Amino acid sequence: MEKVINSKLLSWYRKNKRNLPWRQTQTNNLPDPYFVFVSEYMLQQTTVGTVKTRFEEFILKWPSINDLARISEKTILIFWSGLGYYSRARNLLKAAKIIKKEFNSKIPNNYDDLINLPGIGDYTTKAILGIAYNKSVMPLDVNIERILARLYGLKLPIIKIKNDLRKKSDNFISKNSSSDLIQAFMDFGSLICTPRNPDCVNCLIQKNCNAFNYNLQDIIPVKLKSKSAKRKKYSRAYIFYNEKNEILVRKRPSKGMLASMLEVPNDNWVINKKNLVTDTIAIKLKNKLKLKGFVDYSFSHFDLETEVFFTKVKKDYFANQKWIKKNNIKISGLPTVMKKIIEVAL
Repeated sequence: MEKVINSKLLSWYRKNKRNLPWRQTQTNNLPDPYFVFVSEYMLQQTTVGTVKTRFEEFILKWPSINDLARISEKTILIFWSGLGYYSRARNLLKAAKIIKKEFNSKIPNNYDDLINLPGIGDYTTKAILGIAYNKSVMPLDVNIERILARLYGLKLPIIKIKNDLRKKSDNFISKNSSSDLIQAFMDFGSLICTPRNPDCVNCLIQKNCNAFNYNLQDIIPVKLKSKSAKRKKYSRAYIFYNEKNEILVRKRPSKGMLASMLEVPNDNWVINKKNLVTDTIAIKLKNKLKLKGFVDYSFSHFDLETEVFFTKVKKDYFANQKWIKKNNIKISGLPTVMKKIIEVAL
């Protein structure tokens, strides 16, 4: 069965593959390993649609591992604004510097070297090996997991059948066409075997699919019941606007959410709104601050509700503080939540 499915998916892929910038092939008919390397970091917990444009912008700025390894953390964090999960940017830069220093600026082509790079796990390691180097592996992303769960009719949440899926995925490993086959599985999961309302009518492997044969395609993969609702946190943010059309900002702590990113002054985020404590920088001007509105922002594990306050001040009132021009907000490196707060205030 597995060989038949592989053959059909490869044939389908050659006619229907998505046009993605990191798939541009070299003379060996494989993608540039650096392109695959960067794209896999970007695609962690971010959609293909979001990554496409940003990837092209990234490659224009830093077309090689040497170009990337030379920049500072601040530079990549400014670029990464809007992509979220900033730890990925830090890890990508750390990995690039290691590759330049220890691997002569060449993306490693073996499992042990890749898996030890910052921010790379089993999936990313196998994706790079399989797609960029045509190594005989099968990485398991959400698309491949979903296809396998339906093919074998596995009626349990994905998280509970990870090991089973990993073993079954070995049956599909290709000796000669690994790069195309891995991407074929990914595209087929994105275009045909979708999470909701899969296009079973036009599915060329439906006869081999237990989920289709037993009418389980809308049930598999089984969803894991959520134990609790998403937590909500609260904060208050303070926009200080001076006579030079500048906004006061500062750097966040080096650990925790949005580590080392710029922010506007705000209270520590708390679960109970009654426990909010006014940030020290805002205490003296508390009576002059005007409520401008609210910003609701969703992080992966909690939602944040922020009251936004605004006041005009003289620049010399805050000595030795960092200010950003209003017109430079978009290129400032501020995380998206802070940009939204500023939009409400102004």
